Amino acid sequence: MTPHRLAVLCVVILLTGCGTDVLATPGATGRSSGALPFVIPDPPQNPTSMAKVELGRLLFFDPVLSGNRDIACASCHSPQLAYTDARTVSLGTANVPVNRNAQTVLNTAFNGLTLNDRNPEASTAPMFWDARARSLENQARGPVKALGEMRGAAFDEMQIFPEVVRRLAEIPAYAAAFDAAFGANAISEDTIVQSIAAFERTLVDTNDSYDRFQRGEAAALSAAAQRGLAAFRRNGCDHCHSGPMFSDFQLHRLGVAGSADVGAGNGTFRTPSLRNISRTAPYMHNGSLPNLDAVFQFYRRVDDRLDPALRGVRGPDRNEAADVKALLEALSDGTFDTSAPATVPSGLIH
Repeated sequence: MTPHRLAVLCVVILLTGCGTDVLATPGATGRSSGALPFVIPDPPQNPTSMAKVELGRLLFFDPVLSGNRDIACASCHSPQLAYTDARTVSLGTANVPVNRNAQTVLNTAFNGLTLNDRNPEASTAPMFWDARARSLENQARGPVKALGEMRGAAFDEMQIFPEVVRRLAEIPAYAAAFDAAFGANAISEDTIVQSIAAFERTLVDTNDSYDRFQRGEAAALSAAAQRGLAAFRRNGCDHCHSGPMFSDFQLHRLGVAGSADVGAGNGTFRTPSLRNISRTAPYMHNGSLPNLDAVFQFYRRVDDRLDPALRGVRGPDRNEAADVKALLEALSDGTFDTSAPATVPSGLIH
């Protein structure tokens, strides 16, 4: 068995082994405390299987899903870049810029996991910067149907998935893979996005230094990171970046410069998780802040009249910055699958 298939099998066992998981007693207290659970939630209507995961992996890397056959999910979510693209804003089909920075899909299986909701429903997990989609299935559906992302101008929203279904049905390897995952003649819009979501649920990192510390391994978190955690809380960062995912998954208005994007309305955007944050620069919905120092500076001068959650929030000062960075590194030093298939069944280059 290849290392990739072994890793997938381990994740599938965790996904299907039981329905819920109790978070370990934190090694430290506070709103930002709590390790990620080992059991990954999946929705009842899309139980995880290895056949779905393997199929979804191929689809994730295959440009056959795009209208012009020139872009894949992995084009904006590269495993070598922590499943982002390191761009200010992403490039859609025909290399045309879109208006938002690509968020990582790492740990999105845990979206919705907060201090107040320790067992979120996978079918209602908030996705995208504006939380416009719920569930990884609908997250996978969105870019394929979006004009400027994967669809392109050759097809309208009603045409693109029937076209993709037709293409996949003509490729014997995909026909066989869908049969194995869902049964005969099962290629459809729903089974396509269910497969991609099943694969994305394996892209988790639940054993970084912070998680190990929260599970009782006192030496896992450096002294600098522990000071950073204290500063993080002292400065009110955990007003929004709380819970095991370091996000309240709520919409907030920050007044980020250089953007006419109104987000979910009135310039509000969902709090991003800080998991793997050190690997996923640049930052903010428009990628306008190139590094963590710029983020810290932004919060030193943020207008706390824009959102009640900003009251009492300030960015780390110069004496605290290195320690807070050490904390964020501890949220980013775990391991995850960085492999990609050598080829995809369509024969297209990904």
